[in-house]
Amino acid sequence: MKKVSVGKHVVVLILAVFWIIMFALNGNFRMGDNLASILREASSTGIAALGMTFIIIMGDFDLSIGSMLAFLGIVMAGTMNSVGMGPSLILVCIAGVICGLLNGVIVSYFNVPAFITTLGTYYSFRALAYILNNANTIMCTKPSFLQIGNGSIGIIPIPFIMLLVLAVTGAVILNRTVYGRNVRALGNSMEACRISGINTKRVKTLAFMLMGFCTAAATMIVTARQACASPDVATNFHFDAITVVVLGGTKLTGGEGSIFNTVIAAILYASVANCLNLYHVDAKWQRICMGIILLLAFSFDFIQRTVSRLRENSQKKTAQSA
Repeated sequence: MKKVSVGKHVVVLILAVFWIIMFALNGNFRMGDNLASILREASSTGIAALGMTFIIIMGDFDLSIGSMLAFLGIVMAGTMNSVGMGPSLILVCIAGVICGLLNGVIVSYFNVPAFITTLGTYYSFRALAYILNNANTIMCTKPSFLQIGNGSIGIIPIPFIMLLVLAVTGAVILNRTVYGRNVRALGNSMEACRISGINTKRVKTLAFMLMGFCTAAATMIVTARQACASPDVATNFHFDAITVVVLGGTKLTGGEGSIFNTVIAAILYASVANCLNLYHVDAKWQRICMGIILLLAFSFDFIQRTVSRLRENSQKKTAQSA
């Protein structure tokens, strides 16, 4: 019988327990509008986390996505009034892929570590966001565009539908394609991938391009929800995305991860933030709480391995005594 890892499902259990407790304690939490707000809030971070899942499974990070989002928002809003909504949305997707391509080429073909590369582009993209419009905010008031971030189809928010569509696509790519298997293999052993003939540079570059596309999709939601594009937006966006991915059980060491768990973790992360707002927790303390979640998320893999090791040692002692 195949052994089931608790770590693969624990985030689902945590979300279920958290929602049950909040449903019992707070009547406002279980209201339909509030639940829709949670799903809406989870969507932009969740979409970025989908791309980040591929990156972290490979054993890398992308610290540039918050600045990339600000830059892409300025590009999209700046062109929307002149060329129309449709072309501007296509343009922002192309620009996102190009930004990801830039990161991927530097990491893969110039052998600069992803941490250094994306830290550099973090500052570069943010600077471009300021330069393009002289550090000014661009208003976006087209009703059809605002629906992307604020509209619903039935009772389901449009941003969450976007998240689900991209999550299904990402899950198929990761679990059902040769490329997805190569991403996992790269996270387990780059040297083994090279020996087996996998084009590791192309695999890495495509993952960063996917990250750029996901950031572009998140840009649409964030900009539509705020009805403006600002160069100051999303300063901690990369930390939120990485926290969600790790909270979903993706190993920091690479090689293992789940798109489904990333989506669940995004909902959990948004639910905690929503809970803090409902109880009117001061913004400073909210930062402390989210920082604790970040620490727990990054420690989760270590805790899981420690518990597994202790369990194995206990089983060995029991077998020896028998």
